[in-house]
Amino acid sequence: MNTTITALLTHRPKTTITAASLIAALTAAWAAKHLGATATATAAAIAAAYTAAAVTAWHRSLRRRRLREARRTAADTVAYLAADLAAGTDPTRAIAAIEPDWPRDAASTTRRLATAWAVAADLGAPAAELCRKLAEHLREDEQAAARARAQTASIHATAALLTALPAAGVALGEALGIGALAFLLGTLPGIACLAAATALQAAGIAWTTALVKSVGVETA
Repeated sequence: MNTTITALLTHRPKTTITAASLIAALTAAWAAKHLGATATATAAAIAAAYTAAAVTAWHRSLRRRRLREARRTAADTVAYLAADLAAGTDPTRAIAAIEPDWPRDAASTTRRLATAWAVAADLGAPAAELCRKLAEHLREDEQAAARARAQTASIHATAALLTALPAAGVALGEALGIGALAFLLGTLPGIACLAAATALQAAGIAWTTALVKSVGVETA
C-alpha cells in the first residue's frame, strides 16, 4: 500500500495531493457532523489544508531523496568513466558504456561532466584526470551535504514536535471532556483561534525552512 502511494506521489503528485485532501475533508466532515454545519465545514477545511501540507512535504522529501540517490549514482558513474579512460578505453565507447546507468535526475552533474568533456576536447586536457577530479568533487559535495543534514536534524525534529503538540492538546481536552473540538470548530472565537494557530504554524514552518536553507541543505 505504501509503495503504491509513493509511486502515485512520485508520478502524479498534484492528483495524489488533491485526492488525499478530498478524502481527509470528507472524513473530517463526517466525523464532525454531529457538532453542526459550521463545525462540519471548518473541520473539512482544516483537514484538507493540513493533509495537503503533509502530503506536499512527503512529496518534497521523496524528491530530495531521489535527487540525492541520483547524485551518488552519477558520482560513482563518473568515477567508473575516469577508470575506463585511464585504462585506455576509447572515449566514445566509454561514454556509451555509462549511458544506460546515468540517472536522469542528475541534471547538475550532467552539466558539470559536459563542461569537463568540452574542456578536454577544446584544450586537449586529459579527460581521465578531469573525470577523476570531478568524481572527487562530487563525493566531497555529497559528504558536505550529509554533514549539513545531520546538523539540521534537530531543527526538523523540533519543528515536527511543535506541529504535533497542538493536536495533542486538543485530543487531551477531548479526553478530559472539555469539548475543545466543539469550541474550536463550531464557534467564532474558536475558529479565530484555529485560524491564528494555523497561521503561526505556517510561519514556523517557513522560518524552519529558512534556517535549513541558510546552512545549504536542499528543501525543495
